[in-house]
Amino acid sequence: MKKASGPGGDITRFSIHTGADMAMNSPNSRSRPDLLGVLGGMGLLATADFLTKLISFTPAKLDREHIPVVVSSEPQIPNRILSVANNDTDSPLPALLDRRDFLLQAGAKAIAMPCNAAHNWYGDLTAELDVPFLHIVDAVIETLEAADQPIATVGLLAARTTIDCRLYEDPILERGFKCLVADADLTMSHVVPGIALVKENRVVEAKTIFREAVEQLLDAGAEKVVLGCTELPVGLDMSDPWVAERCIDPTAALAQSCVNWAMKAR
Repeated sequence: MKKASGPGGDITRFSIHTGADMAMNSPNSRSRPDLLGVLGGMGLLATADFLTKLISFTPAKLDREHIPVVVSSEPQIPNRILSVANNDTDSPLPALLDRRDFLLQAGAKAIAMPCNAAHNWYGDLTAELDVPFLHIVDAVIETLEAADQPIATVGLLAARTTIDCRLYEDPILERGFKCLVADADLTMSHVVPGIALVKENRVVEAKTIFREAVEQLLDAGAEKVVLGCTELPVGLDMSDPWVAERCIDPTAALAQSCVNWAMKAR
């Protein structure tokens, strides 16, 4: 209630604020309906890349118009690739569940995980979960279906275990696309060492071999290449027009999906 002077004396003005309005304007982000939790650290540059894209895609002019984010960047989560490949008893699942719960306790109203291989445990992470957990493959499928030009054949570069688990291949085929998957030789000669270079922060060196891998899939008939490991967009540099024209960036797709969620949640 506010009072203002008018020609006939004081005028009392009432303003009504809904619970949603109060939550959106609260300095306590834990109460905001658009608080996003990021389960990251797998790897570190990939998490930073996701956050950069999340910020760049958000339609904001002021700091306070951006999406509030709580991040768990835990580099000590056991190796996702080795755990799947070798049926390793040192599963990352307990650590992933612990970090998920940390985000929930911090007030996250939705969760995103910018790591492709970790989505092998998506079912366990979402069991009995009452907030959205945005799936990176779903975001990529939406990007493929929304492409300006129809795409018939999609190439896939990824870590071997992501390929073996058919994390991308089955959903891509189910939506009517053909899927040209990098074979074991190309994966071991280009993708695996490129991922290692990115994790060592040798990004410039990674770009050369990643680009060669993309070129091989394009030469084999792929029209677009899905970069199915979050180190791939970091190493290739999606700001390069050649890369942006030929590749689908799952990190960017997931970031856009998060922005869409947040705008609807407000």
